[in-house]
Amino acid sequence: MTSALTSKRNGLRPWLALVGLVVPVNLMMALDKNSFALAAPRIGQTLGLDYVHISLVISALSWSYAVMQLPSGWLVHRLGPRRALGMACLLWSVTTMLMPLSAGFVSFLVLRMAMGAFQAPDWSASVVAVHDWFAPERRSRGNAVLLGALYLGSTLAGPLTTETTLMFGWQRCLFVFGCFGAVLSVVWLLLFRDGPYRHREDTPALLPDKHVVYQLATSGGFWAIGGFYLCMLAVQSFYHVTLPQYLLSARHLSYREMGWVFSLPWFCLYGSVVTSGFVSDRIYARTGSVFQARVLFGAAGAVTSALSLEAAALCHGTIASVVLLCAALAALGPCQVSIWTLAQELTRHHAAVVVGWAGFCGNLAAGVVPVLTAHLLKTGLSWPNALLLPCLLGVLGAVCCLLTGYFGQIDECQNTSSSNTSRESYDV
Repeated sequence: MTSALTSKRNGLRPWLALVGLVVPVNLMMALDKNSFALAAPRIGQTLGLDYVHISLVISALSWSYAVMQLPSGWLVHRLGPRRALGMACLLWSVTTMLMPLSAGFVSFLVLRMAMGAFQAPDWSASVVAVHDWFAPERRSRGNAVLLGALYLGSTLAGPLTTETTLMFGWQRCLFVFGCFGAVLSVVWLLLFRDGPYRHREDTPALLPDKHVVYQLATSGGFWAIGGFYLCMLAVQSFYHVTLPQYLLSARHLSYREMGWVFSLPWFCLYGSVVTSGFVSDRIYARTGSVFQARVLFGAAGAVTSALSLEAAALCHGTIASVVLLCAALAALGPCQVSIWTLAQELTRHHAAVVVGWAGFCGNLAAGVVPVLTAHLLKTGLSWPNALLLPCLLGVLGAVCCLLTGYFGQIDECQNTSSSNTSRESYDV
């Protein structure tokens, strides 16, 4: 009886750590990240900024976020998720609180870049926290719940930001979000502990070992994962940056309507990632094939998302367009679950580094593609023609996902005498 209770308690501990601590921090990050994009139309009116300048400010977060991904991966590897994520959450929350003091384009640009740099450790730390608390056969479910927190935060951000902005102004809206994040960072530092699957080193190296760098850099799977996430976020960045402007200008919604409609695709993605994690694990349990459960699953989602987004832009009816926008973002659910599970499994001891690399590539696209789209629109291109850019990249993402499965896992990152890859786990 006692052993059964102990086993049940141990089975609940990973979920308590995930739902009680990791999920709230990521939900808050999503609120902070999306609040500026949703308040941007009002900020632009107040400060006289056009859409291209607003796109640059919104995308600036992704520039610094991308650049800091690789250093953040090593930081998480060295400090562990508790210290890395706790300090990051505190710093980005303070930056959010400072944004209402901005007086123009340059000050907003600087603060958004600072916010991106401070948010950079979040995802590496969160994915490593899931890795450390969950057994391998349950990690897709943990990843699905973690991803769901991000998308639930984006879902809530739409109505929360627009309604708060309409009632109290964008300045107070951003300040309140920052205060909540600061409190949450203190709670995280006080309560979070490392999980039982954490790989420990007596003295973690400050700089990466050259053998590790060599094996990662010469692994086709390492580059394929980076390309896959780059293409995924090229599509997903439309929803983070461009969707508010699309709904206002192309579909002629009011500001309040835009906030509520903005949340619908994110809610669909939330449901999709939670479902996809359990479906992916079920396929793996039945087939024992990583290729079927992760690779084919993610590739199908990438193609579906790209085609649905372009179809949404071509639709004449607003309702049909919104339905297709929801379908396009929901189709990224299998992609998100697949890539982070593949990233965790690519190496035995350096998951944070692989996650940081994927984050760098993805956010590089998230910082560039929306700005290019804004410039294409400024030159006179229609929305369907301008959105061909992220849609074509989405199709390319499916190819990269398949290549991830083709190249397989890196067997070890400890010495160069061992074999470089293990193809067995990714066999059909």
